[in-house]
Amino acid sequence: MAIQRGIRKRLVLMNQLLIAFIVGTLLACGNVNSQSADSEIGKEIYKTYCVACHGANGKLKLNDSADLTLSEMTLEERIENITVGASMMPAFGEVISEEQIKAVAVYLDKLKEAK
Repeated sequence: MAIQRGIRKRLVLMNQLLIAFIVGTLLACGNVNSQSADSEIGKEIYKTYCVACHGANGKLKLNDSADLTLSEMTLEERIENITVGASMMPAFGEVISEEQIKAVAVYLDKLKEAK
């Protein structure tokens, strides 16, 4: 009887671990799709507001703007810079939504990867 309880406990634990693994995998996949969608939206917003100074590939550096492909900023730092501005760059926090700002920041990561 005690052996059956031990086996039963192990099976329950294994099932719980399997469920946790599956849920974690599904959540991770959802995040990838979300980041991809953000990147596409961010690309369109970037074309509207950023290309004039940073160029289509992020390397233009007009008006002393940064080469975005060389940036070491985290996603959070990028969001902050886009929101409040930096150096000569204007703030966009009152121009575009928080979601749009995040989308641009995600797109900038893609520019970095493509360099």
